[in-house]
Amino acid sequence: MLYEVNRLAAFASEYEDAFIKAIIDRSAKAAENARVRKQRELDGLMSRDKELDMLFERLYEDNVAGKIDDARFAKMANRYEQEQGENGKRIKTLRLELKQSEGKRMDIDDFLTTVRRYTNATKITKRMVGELIDHIDVYHAEKQDGVTTQCVVIHYNCIGAFDVPDRRKIPEADIIMETRKVVAVSYAPVV
Repeated sequence: MLYEVNRLAAFASEYEDAFIKAIIDRSAKAAENARVRKQRELDGLMSRDKELDMLFERLYEDNVAGKIDDARFAKMANRYEQEQGENGKRIKTLRLELKQSEGKRMDIDDFLTTVRRYTNATKITKRMVGELIDHIDVYHAEKQDGVTTQCVVIHYNCIGAFDVPDRRKIPEADIIMETRKVVAVSYAPVV
């Protein structure tokens, strides 16, 4: 993890413009995809809400005209009202999420400042983890040809999982881990 943070910091300081462009492109695409998906769902729910209003009106008119009995009317009306209530809650949630996503802009300058602070870090601290890392995905270890490999993906705050491009060779750090006897640990960045 320390090695990846150092690679990210080195890349961000040496290739700041490329780093900013990569972050903006990535976050803009992800945000736009999420916004479009939520807007599409909201439009569908709004359309269904109007359709339910018309169905309820027809149902009421059919009940008044005697085309359906009161028991059937009550059962169908209850189902329509329940669906409309659930849709109303989801509509409210989607509108709130869309409004929040419009107001939420990633502050790249703050993230760069934080990354620069840890450019030459020699050990991981709780503060570093809290400021830089959102979460870490650790996958099952797989054994192949007697070698066990395990994939670990670091998701950074603001930018998510960012694979540092290998524009220059960043020297590999000596990584020392306290492990059990007869367990060798080596680091291989994803290429």
